[in-house]
Amino acid sequence: MYFITSGEVEIALPHQQVRLADGTFFGEIALLRRTHRSGTVTAARKTRLLVLDSDDFHALIKRMPALAAHVHRTAKERLADSLEVQKGDLAAAEIAQAAAEQEQPGR
Repeated sequence: MYFITSGEVEIALPHQQVRLADGTFFGEIALLRRTHRSGTVTAARKTRLLVLDSDDFHALIKRMPALAAHVHRTAKERLADSLEVQKGDLAAAEIAQAAAEQEQPGR
């Protein structure tokens, strides 16, 4: 799992492109599902990341229920957005993405 401390990345998923910036994270779905990544991430500008490996991630969310809830909620929203795009409902996906970005602190 990666945390963006500065910069911006673009994630190429099978059915959409997503941009994430400072204060956000990615890679949580693969860790939660204990599977391989679902997208390819490219830095859109100079970016600094913090990395959390699988063992440390699972230990951390066991100790911090609030963090676990936030990560699970974000993963669920992202998966729902992905499913909407796969169904061809781009407008609903864009609205959901905009709402999710407004809820993120520091944006």
